[in-house]
Amino acid sequence: MSNDLAITRNTDGWNDVAAEANERVLRGTLLKFADWNWTRGKETEPVKRGTQLVAIGTAAAWVKWGSGKPIETRLREPGTKMPDREELGDLDRAQWEVGPDKTTPRDPWRNTRFVYLVDPHSAEALTYSTSSWGGREAVINLGDAIARMRLAHPNAMPIVALEAAPMITRYGRKSKPTFKIVGWKATGDDVPELPSSGEPEEIPW
Repeated sequence: MSNDLAITRNTDGWNDVAAEANERVLRGTLLKFADWNWTRGKETEPVKRGTQLVAIGTAAAWVKWGSGKPIETRLREPGTKMPDREELGDLDRAQWEVGPDKTTPRDPWRNTRFVYLVDPHSAEALTYSTSSWGGREAVINLGDAIARMRLAHPNAMPIVALEAAPMITRYGRKSKPTFKIVGWKATGDDVPELPSSGEPEEIPW
């Protein structure tokens, strides 16, 4: 690569635009899970089970809802614990909107997790957002696996398959999302490619 080309890539503005995109809570297409199924976008387009994506980051936040939409987001600061619910205000249940059952008041603040993913074939960005117990558990389990791998490979990023698993609740047998790790990628020029944990589809990177 010539020095002129290197300079052009560093000053063409795309890195600055990418940094602006990374400041958003939701990046790219919204990814959701419900009733054993993964969907994407406002049109809830079905996503095939087993679809492989690279998990590149996560965030946690309290999100306040009103009239069926998010109206305020308080992100957890890196390296800190989530604020206690009592610190957020809005504690008067008489002021809460009713929940899906049309009778029980529902807390407007929801403990929410975001997972940032990239399609390795198209570079499309997707964000999985969840405030359910099963969804948060899936994010925590993925984070735990990443932390253990990074003890040996600090720059490791997982390739995950979008899957589902049964979950027993007080309402009976339900489903929960799972991120099945099918391989690993490593970032940085001086970090070797990591061996796959299984036999995933060959993915260019």
